[in-house]
Amino acid sequence: MLRDYISLTLGVLTLLIASGAVYGILTINTQIQAKPETSIPDYSNELSSLKSQVNSMNSQINSMNTQLSTMSTSLSTLDSMKNSLTDVSAKLLVLEKNSNQISSTSTPSTSSLLTVMLDKSVYLPGNTINIAAVGAIPLKAIQVELIDSSGYIVTSSQTYADSSGKISYSLQIPSAQNPGNYQVKLVSDQQTSSSLLVIQSGTSTTSSSTFTAQTDKSSYYANDMAQISGTGVPNTAVTGVFTSASGSTATAGATTNADGTYTIFFKILPSYETGTWTVTLTNAGQTKSVSMYIVPGSSSSGTYTFTAQTSQSTYTPGSVIQVTGTGQPNTTVSEVLTSPSGITYSASSTVQSDSSYSVFFQTSASFQTGSWTITMSNSGQSQTLHVLLQ
Repeated sequence: MLRDYISLTLGVLTLLIASGAVYGILTINTQIQAKPETSIPDYSNELSSLKSQVNSMNSQINSMNTQLSTMSTSLSTLDSMKNSLTDVSAKLLVLEKNSNQISSTSTPSTSSLLTVMLDKSVYLPGNTINIAAVGAIPLKAIQVELIDSSGYIVTSSQTYADSSGKISYSLQIPSAQNPGNYQVKLVSDQQTSSSLLVIQSGTSTTSSSTFTAQTDKSSYYANDMAQISGTGVPNTAVTGVFTSASGSTATAGATTNADGTYTIFFKILPSYETGTWTVTLTNAGQTKSVSMYIVPGSSSSGTYTFTAQTSQSTYTPGSVIQVTGTGQPNTTVSEVLTSPSGITYSASSTVQSDSSYSVFFQTSASFQTGSWTITMSNSGQSQTLHVLLQ
């Protein structure tokens, strides 16, 4: 635009100069013709002056052409710089896009990595939810939550991912949990993942397979036959490892009956060291531990051994819990029942002359469900039992 304007201006000036020159020549010629005198005026000075002016204007025009050329070069340089800047801007945009892609690849969204899976989608109260997950941050703590449809956390526990980011965890559904829609949610820092499930009304089929164990007595002599009995998963093996205080071990086992009951017999050999022994029992992935005491001497010494056992391992709220056994004749047997939340109740009875006794405890329909502990004591000896209220 500027260049065109300058060119137009130069054209106009050229035309004006040419017109002036022609007009001057015509005027001189007219004057010559109007005066036919023999002497002709000398106009050489005027012509020289005009020639000088024309040369000056030509010089100015050349100067303007030079400036115009310089401006044109400057405009061309500016255009080149503009094109270069546009190219650089485009390359920067490409680099930024590639950088974002690399960043999103090297640091993926953690919330989309963690994936949780359940062993099934429908459960009953008291069932165990077997949880598997992949994609967790290795060796990171994982919060495991059971959440109802309103967002309330029913139960929460913690586990850890292994070195490969895998998780395997079992979550127990409370036996009194209401039916409805729920979700299992795993949380670890910015990682979250959940899976839906349904809890239906009814009684868990696993309640009859709850693993329990108790000894028939608390103390034994050499050559006595110790009995460990309880309930487990029907038609499965129960293995018992007997370990002394010094670490000596012996094993015994049995197979559960169709109703889940079992009894393990363990012969107390004279070579066994005296003191407290720990019995670790396993059945279908569950473990229980009980203890027994091997007394120095022979069972013919006439000392009464305090024993205790319940009539059954599972009760319903409102039923009567019966504990029977043997103790020191004509002494008191005390019983303390402790609920899962720590509330205690007491009962007592007197040992008969034949060393037998029975203690009865009436439960209430409002009693808390779950595993209750029964602590029995008589003449300085004690026994600890466990029953399930459901």
